[in-house]
Amino acid sequence: VRSRRQRQMCIRDRSKINGNERIVMGNGLAFGKKNGQQLERDKIEKVFRLTSQDQERMLTLLDEINQDVLLVSEQIIKEANKLYDSPISESIYIALTDHINYAIERTHEGFDIKNPLLYEIRTLYPKEYDVARDGLHKINQYFNVTLPKDEIGFIAMHIVNASLDENIANIYEITKITKSIVDIVRYHFNLSINEDELNYSRFMTHIKFFSQRLINQQSLSEVTDENLLDVLRQKYAKSDVCVDKIADFLFKHYNHKISNDERVYLILHIARLLK
Repeated sequence: VRSRRQRQMCIRDRSKINGNERIVMGNGLAFGKKNGQQLERDKIEKVFRLTSQDQERMLTLLDEINQDVLLVSEQIIKEANKLYDSPISESIYIALTDHINYAIERTHEGFDIKNPLLYEIRTLYPKEYDVARDGLHKINQYFNVTLPKDEIGFIAMHIVNASLDENIANIYEITKITKSIVDIVRYHFNLSINEDELNYSRFMTHIKFFSQRLINQQSLSEVTDENLLDVLRQKYAKSDVCVDKIADFLFKHYNHKISNDERVYLILHIARLLK
């Protein structure tokens, strides 16, 4: 049991559960306990199911930081999990806690880092952005600091990263590609997009996963009949011209040639947007 002070709400322990070593959290979980003593199961609020490597990383991290940071981090993650049908990757407990701790340290030292994709993150991931904004408020209140607004974007990206199970560098690239495609559509049609509409939400979901596949060099299986594609290209000719621009952009900047299936989906989603 590793506890620094009695007032801590969050105590972590390296315990054996069903013969497997786990890190656990709970309110007053380790109070009055010594190494080797058994913990009360009804006090265990969180069991981390991390890889052995991530467990060691987390134990090392918790030895180096104010453990209250993990408390706030856990509150943010709990709200983030409400956005999805299945729990996000638990690796976020390490990445987000480390980031928040470092952000607080930077602020105390007078250093702020700008987030160049803050607007794009807010536009592309509005739900994650809202959770991150509330999380920033919690951090500022709890630790009596004033972290810059840019941190909302960084926290949101950690949430997105955990939900897509991607690394942060890929998430930034996915965000850039998604923004570029949306901008091509917006400017091609001189379109004022209502971001609250269902068709926009569908479009954004498709583009984000399309961008993720592109970054990971994954392609959809070619299942579209070329006759069907020809029909769609004629029926939605305006959308098809816009898709040509998207295809040119992706080939020029990412050496990616869109498949017939990708073209079909893009044509249909853009046609919906135009309605």
